[in-house]
Amino acid sequence: MRERGAAKVWILAFVVFAAGGLGALIGIGCLISANACPWREEPKQTSRDGATLFAANCAACHGRNGEGRNGPTLIDGPIASATLEELVNKISRGKPLAGMPRFSRTLEVDQIRAVAEYVTTVRSDPSPDPSPSEPSP
Repeated sequence: MRERGAAKVWILAFVVFAAGGLGALIGIGCLISANACPWREEPKQTSRDGATLFAANCAACHGRNGEGRNGPTLIDGPIASATLEELVNKISRGKPLAGMPRFSRTLEVDQIRAVAEYVTTVRSDPSPDPSPSEPSP
């Protein structure tokens, strides 16, 4: 019977130390800004400019010009053919399992629309076609 009691004490000690270690890791991560802190609320973003909001929220993953970094490119592929409303929905809902947060939690509806409108300007390439032109006769 004493062995069962000793096993319970060891299990309890393990749980306490594991929880303390996890708490310490989260706390240290918050102090050095390595992760989001669950008890600290981020300041509200007040900008209504799509480019500014994109730079602050999206560029780390999608690249400054939408070329893709850790996240998919916005210039070509399936996102390039998405309508404005589809982009608004994707930005609002996010893809949490793929690493994209739900921006409906941090941005207002008009801010999300501004980001979506900015994405449509990023993916349309205003530069001329770089293919060589044929000489005229």
